[in-house]
Amino acid sequence: MEGQIQQEYQNPFASQQMGQHVNHGTVHIEQSRAVTEAQGKLLLAKKFPRDEALAYSKIMTSCQRPALAAVGEYAHPRGGQKVSGPSIRLAEELARCWGNIDYGIRELSRQEGNSEMEAYAWDVETNTYSSQKFTVRHIRDKRGGGVALTDERDIYEITANMGGRRLRARLLAIL
Repeated sequence: MEGQIQQEYQNPFASQQMGQHVNHGTVHIEQSRAVTEAQGKLLLAKKFPRDEALAYSKIMTSCQRPALAAVGEYAHPRGGQKVSGPSIRLAEELARCWGNIDYGIRELSRQEGNSEMEAYAWDVETNTYSSQKFTVRHIRDKRGGGVALTDERDIYEITANMGGRRLRARLLAIL
């Protein structure tokens, strides 16, 4: 028909073309490895389910340790108020004691000036998954304005800090 605009629709589930710089064999191996690793975690969680009473006892014992108590809560001033809550170290210890939880932070990509990140927590026993993707700008905020970060150590520290905050939230959401 004349005058009609023809639209092309792409199947979002179709195979995506990878760039020429990608080693297709390596990608296939990594995909297979990831699937096998996830299946192994699920099987182990079913074979060795958590004992909730024992996990609770381990948590209570851990929380009595002075070293954990010293880092178990964060607090800092924000807008004239005091913001506080459980720290990432406490959330990690809770996850360790609870068991059958896979968690971490990934840098998905990095461009000039920012990193795309993901924090995730997966209770492999209940198959409950929580993740958050976020962008970390390579800038250190200061009262006089932001300062661009170029040193690899500074970039690592800002991404780890921002990732730890999101990871804490994902762990607490799962627990």
